[in-house]
Amino acid sequence: MKNIKRTSVGLLFLLLIIVTFLIFSAKAQNDFTSQITLVKVYNDGLAHITQTLTIDELKPTVTVSLVSTSVENLIILDANQLVVDYELAGASLTVFSLGATQIKIEYDTTALTNKQAEIWTILMNNPYNLSLSLPKNSTIVYLNQVPTIIDTSSNQLSLVLPPSQWEISYTIPLQQDEDNQNTNDSNITIPVHYLITTVMVVIVIAAIVLYILTRKRKINTQKTINRNPHLSKEDKAVIEFLAEKDGKAFEAEIRQRFPDMPRTSLWRLIKRLEKSEIIEVERIGLENQVKLKK
Repeated sequence: MKNIKRTSVGLLFLLLIIVTFLIFSAKAQNDFTSQITLVKVYNDGLAHITQTLTIDELKPTVTVSLVSTSVENLIILDANQLVVDYELAGASLTVFSLGATQIKIEYDTTALTNKQAEIWTILMNNPYNLSLSLPKNSTIVYLNQVPTIIDTSSNQLSLVLPPSQWEISYTIPLQQDEDNQNTNDSNITIPVHYLITTVMVVIVIAAIVLYILTRKRKINTQKTINRNPHLSKEDKAVIEFLAEKDGKAFEAEIRQRFPDMPRTSLWRLIKRLEKSEIIEVERIGLENQVKLKK
């Protein structure tokens, strides 16, 4: 009888150990809550991934699985837009997040897409709920399974994908010129006196504009570019844009001027030019103004 009781107590003790282990294991897997991961695919196959996580501020580190093992322009920011340190091993990202309640992960990758003839294919093993935006005017030609949502309300397809292994093929149409208006205008005749008047008005306006432009002092960017031979093509384009804007522009204006450049890449570009003492960044209200140094 005593042996039976001892056996029962031993089994109960073992069961408590197993339950405790499972509870701590489950807790360890819930160090963060992932909101929907955003993946935007560009015409050249580059994919920009943005993922926002709500995390336990008492945890010193958080380990996150990325959607690709080959990433570029990786940046991690906390809720105050401060850069957070990390370690990357393949697709496993360890973030040193102590004290942070939220982190935002952004990176680029070309490893998700490949092209054969005119057909692009996306291959990925997605561990999260994911929102995928394809290039404008794309047409899906193959899906290995049905997405949760397919949004076709605009000229840019958006898919909501649950965690799974996904294969999506699509095509991007070539741009075509529209010549209908030229055909209609070929039969229109314009009176000679109207034509002469129009030409004179255009000449006068052109002369006024030319006079204003020649009087306006232009910023010479060539000297800056010659002094910094390490500048990339994108660096020079941003410098020329600032020169066109009288040497200063808000970051929002620069993002609007270069819509195809990922936000993280533009952020790194501005920091690089600031470090080279080519520009300076000034906080005005809620926005940053970028100025060329004289």
